[in-house]
Amino acid sequence: MGCACTRMTTFFFCRTPLGPDYDGALVATDDIAHDRRPSSDTDVQPLVVTSLPHSSVMAKGAPVERLNSLVEPPLRPPSICESCWEGPVTARYGLSSEPLTFESRGGDSVPRSGGFTYSTSWAEIECRARAGCAFCRFVFTTCENDDDPAASLSVVIGTTKPSTEGTQELHIYMDDELRFRGIISTTADDPAAPYILARSPISDVGSPQSLSLAATCIMECARTHRRCNQLSTDPDSEALLLTRVVDCTDPNHPRLITTDGSHGQYLALSYVWGEAQPHKTVMANVSSYAHAIPRLPQTIRDAIRVTHDIGFRYLWIDSLCIIQDSDEDKRRELGRMHRIYRNAYLTIIAASAQKVSEGFLQDRPVPVHDVALPFVCPSPSLALRPAEDRTDDIPVTQPPLVGTLRISPRFTSADGDIELYSHAQEPISSRGWCMQEYFMSARALIFTSCTLQFRCQTSTRNIGDAFYDPFHERRLPDILLQRNPPVVEPDSDACIAAHHAWQDLIVDYSRRAVSEPSDRLVACGALAEEFQRILRSEYLAGLWRDRLLAHLLWFKREDAHLPRPANYRAPSWSWAAVDGGVETMGRQTKADLDKVACAEVLQCEIALEDAALPFGQVVGGKLVLRAAMRRCTLLSRGLGARFIQLQSLEQAKLWTAQAGDRTVPDEIEPDLTQTGWAYIDSEDDIQGVEEMWAIPLMRGGGSREGLVVSAVTLTASTGASPENAGKPYRRLGWSYVAKKGDSDMDNVWLQFPLREIELV
Repeated sequence: MGCACTRMTTFFFCRTPLGPDYDGALVATDDIAHDRRPSSDTDVQPLVVTSLPHSSVMAKGAPVERLNSLVEPPLRPPSICESCWEGPVTARYGLSSEPLTFESRGGDSVPRSGGFTYSTSWAEIECRARAGCAFCRFVFTTCENDDDPAASLSVVIGTTKPSTEGTQELHIYMDDELRFRGIISTTADDPAAPYILARSPISDVGSPQSLSLAATCIMECARTHRRCNQLSTDPDSEALLLTRVVDCTDPNHPRLITTDGSHGQYLALSYVWGEAQPHKTVMANVSSYAHAIPRLPQTIRDAIRVTHDIGFRYLWIDSLCIIQDSDEDKRRELGRMHRIYRNAYLTIIAASAQKVSEGFLQDRPVPVHDVALPFVCPSPSLALRPAEDRTDDIPVTQPPLVGTLRISPRFTSADGDIELYSHAQEPISSRGWCMQEYFMSARALIFTSCTLQFRCQTSTRNIGDAFYDPFHERRLPDILLQRNPPVVEPDSDACIAAHHAWQDLIVDYSRRAVSEPSDRLVACGALAEEFQRILRSEYLAGLWRDRLLAHLLWFKREDAHLPRPANYRAPSWSWAAVDGGVETMGRQTKADLDKVACAEVLQCEIALEDAALPFGQVVGGKLVLRAAMRRCTLLSRGLGARFIQLQSLEQAKLWTAQAGDRTVPDEIEPDLTQTGWAYIDSEDDIQGVEEMWAIPLMRGGGSREGLVVSAVTLTASTGASPENAGKPYRRLGWSYVAKKGDSDMDNVWLQFPLREIELV
């Protein structure tokens, strides 16, 4: 059946040509610039599509000759209804008009001029969408509507001025309300390419053309990026090779070679194991691998092929280049892990592969939110060529070409904000070991789930010059990647930046998993070693001594349901002792932190499993603080923030005076002048715990931030009160306490004596 709705769509155009101030270089030839507000009644008439307007996005200054003859319109594709074809599609979605400008109205930003305007109704849009119109379906599924379906709807569609990244953003407003915003792009070989600034991400990431473009990016970085060359190995020199590398001279017959101290450029592979590695190097096959490595999984075969195709010979792969059943070899190679990726000429990152057998060179699917629509090119090639290049035998009435426009949503009224791409979404970003490989690599070729990227210290770009939003990009401070970095001065900008970078890394790393729980600290050890080179501060199970009080203030906003690991891997006061993502606090300068400290570190030490690996596994540790302690009680149950009550000063004094009297009541009397809350590290920790204490570490304006602790052991004969000197405690979580009203919080806390508290 046909569409039963009554056609009421009306289009208008304004004869005002495009202004000269437009930065997107819309060049008019017989322009009909569609504007949403006609200057007078005499300027307005229904849009009759007998000749297409000849506006186009071109390079500035391109010579264009005015075409006076009518141009035959292109045939309407069956995927677009007649109304949309004669309206927004022929108007090129507002690209033929001036860019949208905005004004404030009722606190909202609404279109003032520019773009293309037409009237319709939601019922019409839905009807034509169900009949198969691609544009109506795009509007219907993204521009959620709560109004009367039959009511007249004023639609404004257009683009803003190009961004600094060289992209055009398409906006759709309905009755002055933003309903859609997204990036428009097309492929380099599409007829629409001369008129659309941004290129769509390439999908054939393993094609010879894509790898050739990637090799060009790598060469460009090595030759022209001054910043990268100051930080990385000289592109014309050859680094000392690692103990073993894979020779990719013949990608169909790779072999493992022992370098014996020779020099050469090598690449490294970063990937997710995700499953057993039957191909791994062990003592039994290391000799045979020198001749050939058979039966390799797809990810490793893909990496060998990429290495060869972009012009390199050697590739380092952990499962092949470390003898996996030799503790001695693993200890030696792990001890130089910070140099393996740091000194690699390039790291191949198989970001999209969830396991080693999956591979990463498959063609990428179009992102689920993206939409493809036809784009009517402004005119035949005749109208866009200089007069001296023309031939008389080209017919003037040649129809314009129809290309394809790709729209990548950034906001829809149906779904809200949409993130175009983030490295955090990739399978590789869930693995602990892969984080240091990513950040330690001076250059990286990243095979993402969407496309192929090249990343260096100067920039990140999609291969093929496709658009890329760098919003989530993070890099290590340059000083950390210098070959011989200087030691930073305390509280210098470089020192503060390094500590902030470390805390950001911990937030990222804590959300990742490692196959072996005991590797929680080991898998970020290479990064820690690089930070230690410039901080020259003692590394204490994931924290730094020179900011220890502040670094103790980590907390878990979520994931409190995760049990504490069964086997010891770090002291309770280290974030490495628990699973799940953590947040960090205390990002002021050390001088400022010292001013607000209300506790003192008397002693802190850790015991290493192997003294030769100072950034490796930890088997013990303790922290001794001089601080106040105050009994507290958790009020609320469940996950997330928990309200706590603090013991009143009067009751605390009474209990101290009657410490040996077993008739002392168990319930605390709350201090009604202060309130607080806590984040618990693991719900398991508080099961059966009857007595807890709040320990303030930092003070603010009317607040205290610190820890919640409990005694390690509870006995009926001694109890677990602060009076039992030398009894160890363990961390349960993070606490924040604030005063109520005008109460004198500082005076109350000063009356709680400072004690030596050992935390394990």
